[in-house]
Order: sequence, then C-alpha cells, then structure tokens
Amino acid sequence: MKTPKEVGRVMGLALLVQVLLAPPVYFVWMRPVTAASFLANAAGSASQIRAALLLAFALGAMTLTIAIAALPIFRRHSERLAFAYLALSTVSLATLAMETLATRNLLLLSEEYAKAGAPRELLQMLGGMARTTWLSVHCTNLVVAHSTVFVLNLILLRFALVPRALAGFGVAASLLSTSAVAMPLLGYGFSFRLIMPTALSALALIIWLLAKGLSEGKHPPRPEADRMELARA
Repeated sequence: MKTPKEVGRVMGLALLVQVLLAPPVYFVWMRPVTAASFLANAAGSASQIRAALLLAFALGAMTLTIAIAALPIFRRHSERLAFAYLALSTVSLATLAMETLATRNLLLLSEEYAKAGAPRELLQMLGGMARTTWLSVHCTNLVVAHSTVFVLNLILLRFALVPRALAGFGVAASLLSTSAVAMPLLGYGFSFRLIMPTALSALALIIWLLAKGLSEGKHPPRPEADRMELARA
C-alpha cells in the first residue's frame, strides 16, 4: 500500500494534468461547437472537436483516478466520506459522458448544416433544441463536478490531511463555485468570477500535494468506528 505522501503526489499529478489541459480543451479546441454559432462553424473543426471530446473524457477520468488512489487513505478516517467521494466521482464521469454525447450531437448537426442542399431552417430549429439540451447537461455535469471537489476538500479539512487553512479555503471556494454553476439551471445568469476562487484553491492544493503529499492526519484512523456507525444506520 502506498504511503499518504505517495498517494498525495499521485493526486497532485492528476489534478495538475486537469488544470493544464482543461483550459485549451474547453475554451479553445471545443469552442467552435459550444458557441452559439456552432451550426455554421463546428463542421470546419470536426477533427479538432472529436479529439477534444476524447481528451475531455480522459480529464474527467482523472477525478475517478484520484478517488480510487485516495480510497485506502480516506477509509482509514471515514468509510462513509471515502465512498461518498468515490460515488460522486463515478457520477461525475457518467454526467460527463452524457455531456460528451450531447456535444457530439451538436457537431453532427453542424456537419449536416454544411452539406449542399441541407434543410437549413429545420436544422436551425433542431440546433436550438440540441443546444438547450447541451446547456442543461453541461451545467448538471458542472454541478456534480464542483460538488465532488467540495467533498474532497471536506475530507482533507476534517481529517487535517493537508493544512486546514488550505482545505478550508477549498471548501468555501467549491461551495461558491457549485452555487455559480447551478444558477443557469434555475434560470439565473452565470458569473465566471465566482469560479476563480476554486481555480486558485486547486493551484494551491496541487503545489502542496506535489511537494508534501498527504499527511497522516490529526485524528486517529477509525475504520471500526465507521463500520459500527454503518451497522447502526
């Protein structure tokens, strides 16, 4: 079994890959298909978009990788929280798969739109419906993803696996960002500024994990106590 320090560095490396690749994948390579003008523009970047979709799914799998790597360490402190984090990471990958399919449908509509003699009025109507569906699935995926970050930071905070000031900042930032990405689902606008604290928190956590890994924690491991709690539940 790997030590907490080694596990922490695996987590930090996986988070670093996400932080480095997510901006170009989502804001550059996939931009032609996620913009409002996707019908006219996405088909011309089809190969780039398909590659970006594969990369996006791989980045999403990094979250599940982190949960699996951290499971033995987290279980020493709380089986409930450890498996809750693993479950959320799995759901996050599932909602990402749904978003990937919705995005692929946008690309397919754009490719049809680019063909000579295409029924453009019909495709524009279908495109509007498809983009509304994509936006809903996209925001749902973001809510689950940011909730997963919240649970991770909560575990780190509760059991002092990293400095509590760092984990506490992550808890507050992820609560804010989860609320921000949920707003469009409730009919409100989205503010990118509300996401920035989570980005700063992630960078700080990556630096700490790569340098120091996870600590043993200030609370003694309690797997037996958790099993007793589960038996009573």
